[in-house]
Amino acid sequence: MKIATFDGEGVKGRRSLFLRWLAGGAAVLSAGLDATAGAQTYEALFKTCYASSLPDRVIASCSALISRRLADGQDLATAFKNRGNAYDDKGDHVRAMADFGEALAINARDADAFNSRGTTFTALGQYDRAILDFDQAAALNPGSSLAYSNRCFARALMDQLEAGLADCNEALRLKSDNPGALAARAFVHLKSRRADDAIADYSAELRSRPDDPYSLFGRGLARYLKGDQPDGDRDIAAARATKPDIEDHMAKLGLKLRDFR
Repeated sequence: MKIATFDGEGVKGRRSLFLRWLAGGAAVLSAGLDATAGAQTYEALFKTCYASSLPDRVIASCSALISRRLADGQDLATAFKNRGNAYDDKGDHVRAMADFGEALAINARDADAFNSRGTTFTALGQYDRAILDFDQAAALNPGSSLAYSNRCFARALMDQLEAGLADCNEALRLKSDNPGALAARAFVHLKSRRADDAIADYSAELRSRPDDPYSLFGRGLARYLKGDQPDGDRDIAAARATKPDIEDHMAKLGLKLRDFR
């Protein structure tokens, strides 16, 4: 799972870059897209590269557009960016970084590409470089709740807690129902040992995603801080039921169960 946005969807809900082509015609890609994208029409390749949520299909179609020189300018930059996102979804950060670099070489003012590369830097543990990319994303698109939310989380991972809190507050000012920003702010509150605030934000996020193991585990830790062992135990058990290795993942984020019980 990619941890950049810490919203339970992995470096994926994390970016919100893949378009969701949901009209009944999504099955239209039924035209028989195969792994090589070898015999597809330009229209089918374009739709899959720019609109599919399936990483393997995105990679195949975007690769065909790029290699056949069927896209140029901004369309080519977007093909590289979307393929980078798909590689990142599959955990292939090296190829993802290369594609984000290609996208930014074509269009150095693409806020989404900076945001995507920032989430990859976060997944790689290069938080300082991630923050620089999120700085660029926010500067280019100051109305992006996502850029502020992602920078909030990266700053929290570097223990820049008050700066992170300011970013999360701005993200939620821009989009009050941003679940990633709620989870990231809860993470900041938890690291700051503000148990009540952490519980409130985790609970708000869980209303939209009740099975998010990261928020369930985080709320359980916050409840332990308040001495609420029964409810804390219930949250931790629910998190483990959804993701058995959740404790290991949270420990990598600096939240170890033994420090809260």
